[in-house]
Amino acid sequence: MNYELQNKSTLPTNLPSPGGNSQLKHLLEHNIPKGSHALIIGTISNSIVKKMLEYFTDINIIVDNSDSLLNTRMNQKENDSIKIKLMDYAHTDFEVKHFDLIYSQGTISVPERKNILKEVKRILSDGGLLSVGEIVSLKEPVGGFVRDIWERGGLEPIAATRLKQYYEGRGFEIISEKDLSDTLSDFYEKIRFAVSKVGKNEKEQDKKYFSQMKHESHAYLKLGGDKFIGFKSLIMRKSN
Repeated sequence: MNYELQNKSTLPTNLPSPGGNSQLKHLLEHNIPKGSHALIIGTISNSIVKKMLEYFTDINIIVDNSDSLLNTRMNQKENDSIKIKLMDYAHTDFEVKHFDLIYSQGTISVPERKNILKEVKRILSDGGLLSVGEIVSLKEPVGGFVRDIWERGGLEPIAATRLKQYYEGRGFEIISEKDLSDTLSDFYEKIRFAVSKVGKNEKEQDKKYFSQMKHESHAYLKLGGDKFIGFKSLIMRKSN
């Protein structure tokens, strides 16, 4: 499923992204310079946005559906330094080389990844940083039940062993790579708990969605999905 799980209005509005705060910690280990403009692709936790405000005077958050837009605005409240917009990730209306940092956590592990990265390169400044958290496959071939989960959710993870090569082949210089797969147990536990607290009436409104959420968290935590599903953080610059 799409890993922006906090998009549904029937869920708590500030669920963590896969990787929790660990991806941001990975980024900050490299002493990122303070700058003017940062872009966050997809919904993200309040704590990450708050920390980024220490480094950037202007932050844009783009989401690709109305539920995400509503919930992100609810989370961030009113802040003149944060602009939240509904956009296609592969076709934004930002100016060329506008952003000093682009940050995505579990949101571009999708079939449209290639086109999204082309857009990222267009709007990322020379010398700017790209911080990406990717859902990855830890083993190949992937177990059938995991492949089914990913196909139903519209995900297209890359094998962990090929992730660095994939980005280098698209014009990015890898500064640092970190395996954050050990953070997923906590992520799925929180998802399982959140689903358990959703009322019967709310679940009835979208049985398929909540059934899939329950199935995915159970598959990871109880059926061996942890052997196949991983999460990696990459810090990069565009190289050409």
